Order: sequence, then structure tokens, then C-alpha cells
Amino acid sequence: MTDAKPKMMFAIEHIDSSITHLNSAMEVLSSVVFDLQKGADFLAKYRDSLIKTVDETGGNVSQAIESQIRDYIPKRTKDGKDQGSTGGQ
Repeated sequence: MTDAKPKMMFAIEHIDSSITHLNSAMEVLSSVVFDLQKGADFLAKYRDSLIKTVDETGGNVSQAIESQIRDYIPKRTKDGKDQGSTGGQ
């Protein structure tokens, strides 16, 4: 007679495998939760920034946003090149 594994040993091996898979799934889900938290933190900071802009401008948000856009977008000369840039696009 050959040494056959008892059925209970097969069951234990499958349970061990299940535990390994569950631990892997928990790691992935933890990463997803962390990414969601980073997104929520970003939105909270963005909200606070908008509130600060409204407070600083006394409610004239469009003027503040326009000036921020003007500061962010490179100035263009009449020929379409960036001022102060050393290379073309």
C-alpha cells in the first residue's frame, strides 16, 4: 500500500492556500484604500484653497482665478513664441 495523504491534509493545504490568497487580497485592498485616502486629502486641500481664494478676494473669485491663470500660462509674444524661453516648442 502506498502512503496516500489523508484527506484532512489536503483540506489543510487548501486552507493554507486560502489564507495566502486572502492576505494578498488584503494587501491590494489596503493599497486601494490608501489611494482613495490620498484622493480625499487632495480634494480637501483643493477645497480649502478655494475657500481661501474666496476669502482673500472678498468674493471676487473670477478676478483671482484669472490672475492665477495669467501667472501660470507662459506669456506669449505676438509671433507666438514664449517670452524668455531658449527653445521652441
